[in-house]
Amino acid sequence: MAATGCAQVVEIVQQLRGESGARQVEAARVGLAQCMGGDQAGDTKSCTVIVVSK
Repeated sequence: MAATGCAQVVEIVQQLRGESGARQVEAARVGLAQCMGGDQAGDTKSCTVIVVSK
């Protein structure tokens, strides 16, 4: 998982903790992050999915 995926997980954790300020989703209980990586040809070489809940 690269920088984009890490940033998505950080955002989910902040949402679940109620620490997202103006971006806060009311009563957030579950978050899902999904990232796909490929190469210069544009085809997908990997896919990572994480589900985080309170």
